[in-house]
Amino acid sequence: MKFFIFTTLFFSLSIVSAQIPDGYKVVTVPLPRGAVSVLGLCHKPDGTVAIATWEGEVWERKDGIWTKFAEDLMEPNGILWDDQEKAYYVGQKPELTRLVDTNKDGVCDRYETVTDEFGISGEYHEYHFGPVMDSLGRKYASLNLGARGEFTVPDGKPFGKGGGNMSYNAPWRGWVYRSDRDGHFQPLASGFRSPCGIGMSPKDELFITDNQGDWVADCPLYHVREGNFYGHPASLPARADYTKKKVLSQSAEDFAKIRTKPAVWLVREVIANSPGSPVWDTTKGKFGPFAGQIFIGDQRQSNYFRSGVEKVNGEYQGWCVDFLRGLESGPVKMSFDPQGRLWSAQVGRGWFSKGGKRTAVQYAEWDGKTIPFALHSASLTKTGFAVTFTERIGKKITPTVRSWGYHYYSTYGSPPVDETELPVSNYQLSKDRKTVTFDIPMETDRVYAIQFPGQLNTDTEPLDFDTIYYTLNQLRPAKEPKPGRNVGWSLAGSSWSRNDKARPLPPMVAPFPQNQCVVAKPSDALVLDASQWSNSNWKFDKQGEMPRGKGNNPTKKEFGDARIHLEFRFDPATETEYEGKSQLYGNSGIFLMSAYELQVLNSFQNDTFADGSCGSVYGQHPPLVNASRAPGNWQSYDILYKAPVFQKDGSLAEPLRLTVHHNGHLIHNDAWVYGEVGGPYKAHGKRPLIIQDHKGTGVSFRNLWIVPDIKYEDELYSFKRLFSSSLN
Repeated sequence: MKFFIFTTLFFSLSIVSAQIPDGYKVVTVPLPRGAVSVLGLCHKPDGTVAIATWEGEVWERKDGIWTKFAEDLMEPNGILWDDQEKAYYVGQKPELTRLVDTNKDGVCDRYETVTDEFGISGEYHEYHFGPVMDSLGRKYASLNLGARGEFTVPDGKPFGKGGGNMSYNAPWRGWVYRSDRDGHFQPLASGFRSPCGIGMSPKDELFITDNQGDWVADCPLYHVREGNFYGHPASLPARADYTKKKVLSQSAEDFAKIRTKPAVWLVREVIANSPGSPVWDTTKGKFGPFAGQIFIGDQRQSNYFRSGVEKVNGEYQGWCVDFLRGLESGPVKMSFDPQGRLWSAQVGRGWFSKGGKRTAVQYAEWDGKTIPFALHSASLTKTGFAVTFTERIGKKITPTVRSWGYHYYSTYGSPPVDETELPVSNYQLSKDRKTVTFDIPMETDRVYAIQFPGQLNTDTEPLDFDTIYYTLNQLRPAKEPKPGRNVGWSLAGSSWSRNDKARPLPPMVAPFPQNQCVVAKPSDALVLDASQWSNSNWKFDKQGEMPRGKGNNPTKKEFGDARIHLEFRFDPATETEYEGKSQLYGNSGIFLMSAYELQVLNSFQNDTFADGSCGSVYGQHPPLVNASRAPGNWQSYDILYKAPVFQKDGSLAEPLRLTVHHNGHLIHNDAWVYGEVGGPYKAHGKRPLIIQDHKGTGVSFRNLWIVPDIKYEDELYSFKRLFSSSLN
């Protein structure tokens, strides 16, 4: 390990001891005068750096000068610049807020609430972290549980007064959410304790770091996938299939069955104690030989560390290794600037950090030529590991390898469980002397510490840090699964591929009684009777019912923005006919504007892939809940949609927006549709509504009507509240 004394140039007169890699330096940036505790940091494309402070201010720094941009905010714990909108977003404690400088004088003059649909009780620790943004411009943020309150979840393990200390005191606490636009709030995933770190990868995949504590054995890095549960049960009452009573009736074994494990354990005291937000090295070599890797700072350890993930059996797992130590305070948020320098917002206020200072802003910079001797990365093989170094190694040194597991229970953190030193065999060194492979006995659900004590490079220099940690959740299969089908559009932010069978099914809820799903037909509605359909193979019977016919059935008229009501019923099937039907039990679909499919399928005791279940936007969005009735019963869809908007050149300006009720339950809440059912958007105007023909058991339709040319924005609020219990 290397120790350097460096001076922070013209930014600071202080001299700081730091443990940094060869070729790198750390520079301290002076802060604005007054009480400033930095909790967030971001960059504009022109290099302007902005910070958000505990004291509720936003400051900008350009050409070495700080100016105050905004004030009177409530503990903003993150900041993002949206260059498309020319606005900042901050995660205030009670809301997500947009900050706009309308007259371009360098001072915010418009504070806009984007969403405040989550709750806040006033209890300590209910932080709001973020936001980050995907390639579609949608914002993501995470919500802390409370540190005190009435609803904690014990599990019979010793902790103070009975186990479990973080509490669910307000709606959606312990969740990650997405906001597509003003007023929009979509909870994505649950089970988080204190998810301080939030990051969006270059592939539009969301990652979260959490802090060890009750129900969190060690510091985790999670790959967040829409609909998953990540371990802390205090967040579960927000799910449609849970109540507080149900949560308290279950044990760790029950929660473990639905829990998604961390992609990487960030080993406590060695790597991290309170990890912050992950950022990806997209500098194209400006920050050294670590392109594509994840950089994270830790508030307690006052360090930067690196991480990387790989897919094994379709799920991410991976490694972490220390990178740089000796920062002035505790980094919580990080950002690469256009020059490829890694900046961090650091804070020690209220939480001890090894750096010792209350707060700081620093950046790390590479000299562009010197390669430090470091453990670059690790990868799982079918029999052991491959570990790569940044430089050629000298004398071969067989690594020492230890492994351990963790408890999953309500006790604060977990000690290493069954820690074991493992025999290493079949050591191999690559021709370029940079990659070592070896075999070890392997088990799942273990952390592997791979250490190269005394390893030198060919210039007899020691490693910066000699241990890399790999989280092994799954062994490599004999045959790797094929990637998901490329359909021409991305499920941005959901982290699922189309028709992914591992995607969790929507929670089941009881449909509203049929008499409560009756909706009065508006006076301007067009009844879609036999005269309105173009396929003569679809015929209405004397009861006004239209069984599925041969070939798709388009309307004669074309429609844009619209509101639709329809009812459908699946023919009952015998157990033999029904068994294993999946997509063949009553399959049809409602194709809005001939291109965007709302799935019609029996999802009553008939499991299928989530984004193909009844009420799904096929291949994209599962319904928020499964509100299906048994076959033989009439069911209802109430649909409000806003047509996509295209630029003059045919490019997409705004995706189709969709809000839907199924049997009285809200199943899509102003959702964006990613593209057509079979591919990306293609510019179009009004189009017919189509009901799909598909193989499968019988399905019939009745009571169809449409209100054309509706004003979506004007109708949205009242439409979402068509049925009194649709919204929590």
